Amino acid sequence: MHPYMFNANPPHRPRSHTSDYRPRKTGGIRRWLQTEFRNWERRKMIETLRGMDDRLLRDLGIDRSDIPRVVDGFTDRELSMRPVSSDVEFDVKCRGHRAA
Repeated sequence: MHPYMFNANPPHRPRSHTSDYRPRKTGGIRRWLQTEFRNWERRKMIETLRGMDDRLLRDLGIDRSDIPRVVDGFTDRELSMRPVSSDVEFDVKCRGHRAA
């Protein structure tokens, strides 16, 4: 076996001309996609809340004019929640499955 195979400090290798290359910061596209996805979820939540009647919003403690402000305070987990309408519950009951 070669003596450098298990040596923790291998001998110094000369740098090649490609070693001067500095990698760009990664994650810019990922951050942009996450921001766009969050904005999409935010718009979807606002649209859902605006689709509710005033009595239901009042039960939730939200005034119709405060919907954008309330949604801005939601966490990522709250924004990703899927609303369950009575139509979905009815469909589940009709198929014989238990509603969650």
